[in-house]
Amino acid sequence: MGHVYRARDPILDRELALKTVAPELLAKADTMARFQREARAAARLQHPNIVTIYELGEVDGTLFIAMELLEGMDLAQAMTPPGRLGTAQKIRIVVDICRALDFAHKRGVFHRDVKPANIRLLNDGTVKIVDFGIARLEDSSMTRTGLVLGTPSYMAPEVLRGGRVDHRADMWATGIVLYELLKGERPFDAPTIAALVYKIVHEPPPPLDAVALGLQPGVAAIVERALAKDPAARFRDCAEMADALQVMLGLTPSGERPLTSEARESAYSSALEDARSLFAREDLEGAMSAARRAQALEPSRPELVALVRELEERLSEAPTVGRGSPPAPSPQAAVPTRPAASAPMPSTVLSVATGAALPAAAMLTPPPRLATGFFELLAERGAALFREVALFGEPPGSATALVAPGRDALVVSGTDGAIRVWDLRSRVKRLTLRSGMHRRTGHDAAGLALALSADGRWLASGHVDGAVHVWDMEKGMEVPLKLRHESSVGALAFSPDGSTLASGGMDSNLKLWSLAAAREGESRRELHRQPAGVTAMTYAGPGGAWLLTGHANKVLRLADARTCRLVGSIRGPEAQISLLLLAPDGKRVAAASHDRSIRVYDVESRELVFTAQPSRTKPTVSMAFFPDGRHLATVAQDNAVHIWDVTSSAASVVLWGPSGENYAAVGLYGASDHVVAALSDGRIRLWAPAL
Repeated sequence: MGHVYRARDPILDRELALKTVAPELLAKADTMARFQREARAAARLQHPNIVTIYELGEVDGTLFIAMELLEGMDLAQAMTPPGRLGTAQKIRIVVDICRALDFAHKRGVFHRDVKPANIRLLNDGTVKIVDFGIARLEDSSMTRTGLVLGTPSYMAPEVLRGGRVDHRADMWATGIVLYELLKGERPFDAPTIAALVYKIVHEPPPPLDAVALGLQPGVAAIVERALAKDPAARFRDCAEMADALQVMLGLTPSGERPLTSEARESAYSSALEDARSLFAREDLEGAMSAARRAQALEPSRPELVALVRELEERLSEAPTVGRGSPPAPSPQAAVPTRPAASAPMPSTVLSVATGAALPAAAMLTPPPRLATGFFELLAERGAALFREVALFGEPPGSATALVAPGRDALVVSGTDGAIRVWDLRSRVKRLTLRSGMHRRTGHDAAGLALALSADGRWLASGHVDGAVHVWDMEKGMEVPLKLRHESSVGALAFSPDGSTLASGGMDSNLKLWSLAAAREGESRRELHRQPAGVTAMTYAGPGGAWLLTGHANKVLRLADARTCRLVGSIRGPEAQISLLLLAPDGKRVAAASHDRSIRVYDVESRELVFTAQPSRTKPTVSMAFFPDGRHLATVAQDNAVHIWDVTSSAASVVLWGPSGENYAAVGLYGASDHVVAALSDGRIRLWAPAL
């Protein structure tokens, strides 16, 4: 398909592989858009047995992919000489292949070209699958004297017949690889392509002689089932095939527990509902991803088959619909069309998963209404009301995050200084916001605080170096302003009327920036000196008449939002205030402190109405009120999401994640009945109500 180069990223000081795509593969007008969709989908796959894709770019008509450098050999090389790999090692390799493919299938991604050349064995024995989606590019863009491409020897019968294709085509190819590993030759071979296709479609594979090959009889049966002509006669999914192979090794299956029929039906229905909803919103890519997830569970349902067919037709007609086309790389991002080992990597190239800007009007869709009786069910069933529905994301780590209200989008401030916006329905990264410093060097000071304007048009980020960046979410770019504090920025808030951005820093300054001036490129502000560093803030009172600030000296100060004249103060926390959050009804405000407590106050009377301590060792780092203003979700840098009823002394409901996870932020989306937690390692975990 092109050339592969060993290259070095000078920014992150790491070696990587740079693969270029042959120009003839881009001959058709829709090929680039289709390939970008495939590459974005593959880049979202974070699995130990799948190669990591870093970036996708195009320079002077040459498409390139930057990916993890894999030291070792491909499986085709490892098969020679025949005795290089033992039987148990061969089976373990295929188990890893199955696990990786199952992971991808359940996230809506099919490989389409599984073969030994696309499987790498690293020097430490790790198995890695490469080139997800590249066969789709070749299939759609190249013909050579009418021959079928995509490695016919590993193609499933349904592919060669031009029939409906799903994840079980990858399973067939894996079965061919396993057969070839065990016997030393492929089950189907012929002197011409036509004869080869006929054998694959019509003839059974020669049976493996278990005795001659020293195999358990069950291994031959697994290969036979994976190579069934009828996809329905194969394993349900690659996880089931992996489990069967592990049993042959005398090992307990290490994959996920098989889904019960009820759980499988529920997951299928949820994915199908997501696909239909995204399709109705003309998000074709997101709809196809959700449909593929459903297909990995129940591939033969007529309603799903019809939906996938319609989506494929729509995507082929309008390949750029749904995610938007990424912006073209800047001239400064140019790299040689054939980069050698010594050639420097570009400092700014297009991120694979970066989408187009997010139109504010499109983001402002009214959220669905909370189900009647939801809170009664929460009191009755506790954590059993929720089920985990997804875990996705990518490095780098998350410093903080917030949910864009009513938009089902999570805005994540990364430890590298960039900001990423994730669509929580399709689980796709829609936008990456990078400052000028980040574009030049690949990093910037981490963001400690985030705030969104009420209309969703403006995003502000406050950073550890004292900088405040303002982002135009409709254009997907930074507003050219220089807003600064002399020390780290601990708090940000937009006024409800959208006229002012308030920022507070550890320099003990409160600054009120005019957004009207900001839109004209002016940094106009009012400066109000504070008695201690500003660490938290929120607008409160009728129409945002008050500005409530939390400080390093443990005090809460309530001031007139226009004049910043002190109206009153609240004392109680025994350490620095870290967070302030106003309830949706405006009647209560939650305050988190470094003393590890959460306190809830009545805004008007300023009286304490609730207190709790989610963790004995760590302070709360994020909070989210449910719509009723009574229930509050919190996380405290551990693997638990606590849900409190702030009008009751009852114990909290706790949503536990796996041991070792560390939650940096929590939020609510959907009808504010879905819970999202941003992990400190960059992943995102979702829970949904099991109503």
